[in-house]
Amino acid sequence: MNKVVSFLVAIVAAFVATPCMGFAPMHNAGRLMSVQPTHNNHVLGASPFDAMDFVTNSGAGAVDFDALIVNAASSSVLLSETEAWVQPLSLVLGPFLNFFSFAMLCRIVLSWYPTANINELPFNLIVWPTEPFLRLLRGSVPPAFGVDITPVVWLGLFSFMNEIFLGQQGLLTMKMKYGI
Repeated sequence: MNKVVSFLVAIVAAFVATPCMGFAPMHNAGRLMSVQPTHNNHVLGASPFDAMDFVTNSGAGAVDFDALIVNAASSSVLLSETEAWVQPLSLVLGPFLNFFSFAMLCRIVLSWYPTANINELPFNLIVWPTEPFLRLLRGSVPPAFGVDITPVVWLGLFSFMNEIFLGQQGLLTMKMKYGI
């Protein structure tokens, strides 16, 4: 029974600790990358199947979990260490940009109803945070056909900044993933 439990734990630990390498950057493209030997690397190979083979072929049935984890970490691409400011900045910048993009979109819809009182409760929640931004551009962006287009400009700027910094290939995203 103990041998079966050790076998199952080794399988789960080997597959969980070995990450998918499909989207990892190739630092040595075209060249074979070797694993540097560690203290128990001769016991466990670089694949999860070697870990299962070790458990099934060892007479004791005991698994050295430290060696299994060290081996799995050494056989994968090293995760890049990012600076301490990247993660908190992305956690603050993401909701900020999303909120103001949504607020500017609501402000565009609100401009379709010129008779709406912007000092009443549902409308003032959108008007008060966005008005300082809109005042910055109202003097330099002229109205188009009598319509104030500064919310459209700000919506474009917030969406652009969100994509550049936090998009799928944004600067902060790439910094967190690959340490670029």
